[in-house]
Amino acid sequence: MIKFFKSKSKKSLLLYFLGLLLALGLFIYLRLLKLDLIPVFVDEAIYVRWAQVMKAEPSLRFLPMSDGKQPLFMWILMPLLSYFPDPLIAGRVLSVISGLGTFFGISILSLLITQSLTVSVISAFFYALCPFFVFYNRLSLVDSMLAGIGIWTLILGYLYVKKPRWDLAMILGAILGAGLLTKSPAIFFIAWQPILALFFFKLPRKNQGKKKRYLSLLKLVGGWLLAIFVSLIFYNVLRLGTNFHMVGSRNLDYIFPLSEAITHPFNPLIGNFKSTISWTWFLFTPPVFLAALFAFNRKDNKYTLPLVIISLLPLFAQAFVAKVYTPRYILYAVTPLIIVSALGLNALLRRTRIQKLISIPIIIFVFCFVSSFRLVTQPEKVEKLPFRMRNGYLEEWTAGYGQKEIADYLIDLEEQGNTIVVGTEGFFGTLPDGLQIYTQGHSDITVIGVGQPIFILPESLVNTSKEHLIFLVVNQSRDKLPQSEKEKLDLVMEFPKAIRADGTQEKLLLYQFK
Repeated sequence: MIKFFKSKSKKSLLLYFLGLLLALGLFIYLRLLKLDLIPVFVDEAIYVRWAQVMKAEPSLRFLPMSDGKQPLFMWILMPLLSYFPDPLIAGRVLSVISGLGTFFGISILSLLITQSLTVSVISAFFYALCPFFVFYNRLSLVDSMLAGIGIWTLILGYLYVKKPRWDLAMILGAILGAGLLTKSPAIFFIAWQPILALFFFKLPRKNQGKKKRYLSLLKLVGGWLLAIFVSLIFYNVLRLGTNFHMVGSRNLDYIFPLSEAITHPFNPLIGNFKSTISWTWFLFTPPVFLAALFAFNRKDNKYTLPLVIISLLPLFAQAFVAKVYTPRYILYAVTPLIIVSALGLNALLRRTRIQKLISIPIIIFVFCFVSSFRLVTQPEKVEKLPFRMRNGYLEEWTAGYGQKEIADYLIDLEEQGNTIVVGTEGFFGTLPDGLQIYTQGHSDITVIGVGQPIFILPESLVNTSKEHLIFLVVNQSRDKLPQSEKEKLDLVMEFPKAIRADGTQEKLLLYQFK
């Protein structure tokens, strides 16, 4: 790469770095703007709460494995909690940092593969501006970290197949291991390595002898085995936890076993893959999606085909077996397609004089920026937002509207000298975890889960001493209390969520016992 930069003119390099700097500025602006606008999501509440508990109690550093989740995201989040007064913001900043790693990874990978400054800078702009990545880089979820690790396994994998070296193999293994400590789909990162070799590995010429060709191939495979060995060392750190077996068993809650999936090969494959195309069309934005079509040409196919195969492998595999399928589950898989779209736009610019087409990338970038800006600032008003996203993050019980406000209200009461007991629907998830992350450290506020739906007032609250202030937090759809029970309560606050397509609206309710 250094030789490549030396061969370029100072003007082209200056324009390249200025372009990257502008794309970086847009990346940071869109990721940090109103970072707390969307309320805490169910999985965010769980991950942040785990990190808080793990930080407070060293013996629980493998706590996520009790639910079959790998803990790397929470391990890194633990120290960040000390630097942010809002724990949710700490988790979301970690995802922004993960996205930043992907931003630079996309730029480097596209430059390595295509040797084109233009494709590299277009890739950077696409990643910075596309709603798919803007949205998920702003949430405290493991998927941004997984996507970033995936891109860097492609970078190290590409460097390794171009020049197999043991040190590169070991670094690749460490990154693969980090992926396995993040989320189970990282297993695909190992499968990506032979695809890179198929397109970019060059055997010595025949006239150099069969022995040298065989040794070269043997070294390539040996390095892969070393990388896998290193990755398994990382992964087996999880055996230090007492719930290692849960990682595999919990995966079966989300996917069909292969033995079952092959008995109904087109269900859910067809439906899931249709969803994939629909989500990518909207979240890449139509111009970026369509730009990828121009990358299938004689000049660019040598770059386009491996990237498309790399993406399609996990997309088809997940669509084939997935019971639960949402856009964030494919974030890591579609990230390499950004480079394909950049190749397509670059191919379009080559077709005629660039002076006539210079407005095309500007129009696409502006379109992407406006789409992402609206998603960041007014998500509930975005038309055609995928149902899985709108429903989960904005409309249903999984959306934590009002939880921070309720926590602030309770903290104010505590500071007035009151001891508070709060019962919440559920035992795990948006409630009570979403409330606990904000009341952490307030010893006079006790938050307990009481299950859901709520048909009668829980005895654990009814029997609480009247010296305490007693509250109940419940989503309206799960509030099944009869009128006779509600007469024992005062409604203190309610927090409406985004309006559903049918015009109905969920609300979070805060009751106080009379």
